[in-house]
Amino acid sequence: MKNHLSSRSIILILLICFSVVSPAQDDRPAIRIGAGYVRDFPGLDGLGMFAEYAHPMNDKLQAAFGLKWNNLQGYPRTKDVKEYTKAIAMDFNIYFIPFVDPEHQVRLGFGYSFSFYNIRRTYPDIVNEGGTVETRWPIQDSKGRVSGFNLIGEYEYRFPNSNFSIGARASLYKSFDYVFLAGGVIGIKI
Repeated sequence: MKNHLSSRSIILILLICFSVVSPAQDDRPAIRIGAGYVRDFPGLDGLGMFAEYAHPMNDKLQAAFGLKWNNLQGYPRTKDVKEYTKAIAMDFNIYFIPFVDPEHQVRLGFGYSFSFYNIRRTYPDIVNEGGTVETRWPIQDSKGRVSGFNLIGEYEYRFPNSNFSIGARASLYKSFDYVFLAGGVIGIKI
């Protein structure tokens, strides 16, 4: 299925969002890095890492640019072939902040990812030769790029009288297939 918005349209919309900022309570940008468990819906597991630069737009919105790296592997279809997904993604996100106080913040995000992947998959190939039915699992390696929407939920605890914070993140985003990430995050106000 083809996306209705082109990559240029998405980038233009996000650049407009970045430029329409109003003064925020804490108008300092932040850098957040994190890592966590990643699950791909065909059944691959692995590690995901991310880094993100977030800039406040106003008291309830933040705009962010991020990079993600995923390394997933497993045997979802057959024990004979170890499948994998290795991907690097570039993200553009907007966060809504429904709850904030001096030490705690909850963010709900929506965005768009551009992912560059390298995958190995295997699918059954049923062969009937001379009345003998045999199932083969040929290996299919491919590289490419894909884009898709992100959904993010994040909790942040800010240390009192400090620029540092820790938190937890759960997100659903496009890597090759859609993947789910759950993990920790460390932040610093700059």
